[in-house]
Amino acid sequence: METRDRILEAAAREIEAHGLTQFRVKRVAMDAGISMALLYSYFDDREGLIAAAIVHGYRTVLLGNAEVFTTPLRGVETPAELRAAMRQMIRDAQLPERTDARIRRMEGMSFATHNLSASSGIADAKEEAGELIEQWVEPVVAKGLLAPGVTGYAFARIWYALFFGQIALEGEKNLAVSAEDWLSALDVLADAMVRQD
Repeated sequence: METRDRILEAAAREIEAHGLTQFRVKRVAMDAGISMALLYSYFDDREGLIAAAIVHGYRTVLLGNAEVFTTPLRGVETPAELRAAMRQMIRDAQLPERTDARIRRMEGMSFATHNLSASSGIADAKEEAGELIEQWVEPVVAKGLLAPGVTGYAFARIWYALFFGQIALEGEKNLAVSAEDWLSALDVLADAMVRQD
């Protein structure tokens, strides 16, 4: 692992263990197995290190989620294959670590609203994930696999938001839904978004 990545991983562990207010650069350097001087050759100050660690974590989560979304789309040729791919996405998105990743993503977004460097890095990560998703949705559109009226952009946006934005509704009593009902609704939506044979 590159030194910068080791530092960022150590900083992420420091944030997780101690939060932002108790974040200590010295512990990060020790965890990464480097000197403070070397750490500061990569990052100007504590705030810059925190921002970079949050962007690194956000990017990792976002691209990981994009992989879950795009991997089943690769090689899809028919509406039936697209339906099967979407069902695979549904199942993969429900893994417990995906919920943890969504929470970390939201925490990163919250910090970024107060830090220009983090905000810029998160915008870059979003663009990178968007390009990855677009790369794998375009063939689905080109093959005419989506239902009439569903554009590739709408398909990607709706589907991605359903999976990776659902954490925002969890805990809201009036909006809570059982796991079984949620999966059933996603299956119905998957069928509706795909061209009928």
